[in-house]
Amino acid sequence: MEIFIPPKLTPIINALERAGARTLLVGGAVRDSLLGLPIHDWDMEIHALNETRLEECLAPFAAHRVGGRCAVWVAGGAEFTLPQTRGETDPHLPWSIAVQRRDFTVNALAWDCCSGQILDAVGGLRDLQKKRLRIVNPGTFADDPLRAFRAARLVGQLDFHLVASSIALCQKLAEQLSEIPTERLRKEWEALLLRGCNLRAAWDALALTGSIRAFPALQALQAVPQRPDAHPEGDAWIHTGKVLAEAANLRQGQPARDLILMLAALLHDLGKADSTRRDPQNRWRAIGHEHSLARARDFLNRYFPGQHLQRQILPLLRWHGAPHALFRDRAKQPAYARLALRVPDRSLLLDIAQADARGAGHSDTASIVRAREIWQKLGLWETLPEALIRSDDLMDLGVLPGPELGKALRSAYQRQVLGNHQNKETLLRALHGLIPAINLPNDPAC
Repeated sequence: MEIFIPPKLTPIINALERAGARTLLVGGAVRDSLLGLPIHDWDMEIHALNETRLEECLAPFAAHRVGGRCAVWVAGGAEFTLPQTRGETDPHLPWSIAVQRRDFTVNALAWDCCSGQILDAVGGLRDLQKKRLRIVNPGTFADDPLRAFRAARLVGQLDFHLVASSIALCQKLAEQLSEIPTERLRKEWEALLLRGCNLRAAWDALALTGSIRAFPALQALQAVPQRPDAHPEGDAWIHTGKVLAEAANLRQGQPARDLILMLAALLHDLGKADSTRRDPQNRWRAIGHEHSLARARDFLNRYFPGQHLQRQILPLLRWHGAPHALFRDRAKQPAYARLALRVPDRSLLLDIAQADARGAGHSDTASIVRAREIWQKLGLWETLPEALIRSDDLMDLGVLPGPELGKALRSAYQRQVLGNHQNKETLLRALHGLIPAINLPNDPAC
């Protein structure tokens, strides 16, 4: 079998083999190559060289070492390790023993970079054909609790199923997920959301493995009732799984944008756990759930910290139902213009609104088309217009620096967009009276 090695790795592998190493490509790269999927991670296991000699061979390629006792070197976009067993490295450890520390059999395949031979000591090829995830060694599987979450992620990423014996082991291991550093959990969430081809299966596997218990805000969606006429699919947990699947169909292969979309899909209804009540007609309602953002904010702060993501995602959660509501109420252009000012990216808002509708079994294309058409007509679709009036303009007209200046700037920009103003002078005259501190040159007060 042939696997295309990236050009920047070829000279490194050649140097290692000249030094007498046996270089094995291991892990997900072999699995994904056999499945015809893109390879995301290049992991190399180096046999027959000790740690010192391996470091010497990698030094000319600007390798840097990470990890502690069992070191990992990063060079050429790949990770290089020595064979390990129970935390100890042994360059002469047979592959059949070294492979016992792997998590699942489909991840325990290796490809000899010299001979092109596939190594399979644990039945990984058979499991690959049967599309199943089976733990390699129950004794070593528990070495890393993150593997319970990874099982759910791989169910969605590969569209495989967990064998019964592996489910029980994952459920026991998931009890320790709270001990895992948040950075490692974030990386698994990113992989689940960006690579998954069956997000509904991944979502349900989080519950099946018990991994969801490490995320109480998400677990709280389970059994939260919804109106059957609006949500025939079932409770808020089921709905979120379907929305994730629909949002995955709207990914564009742009990781930064896709992550915002998928996180919005994941978190869009967390407020329902706090706001769902029976109305006077005894129907389940979650009125105002879009305003309840505390759970979503806490999740983002913990696993995806940073103001940039929050500024992108929280407005999507707050206004994800607005395109449908405006269409239902036959709103006019100014209402759509005001909505455009409230979200950083209009296309993402329509994507999450569409995924939400489809997740409830509704197409709702008319509301999406209507919003897009109005925003395109008003010049608000791809980007918002530059502000015609800046702080210097307002201070020249008598507005003093401080909070009032910021408020005046926001009012000026809102009036510019809502009134579709293209000229600074006409906008200033429109603002006269709206912002009392403004004194125009021909104003009697001047």
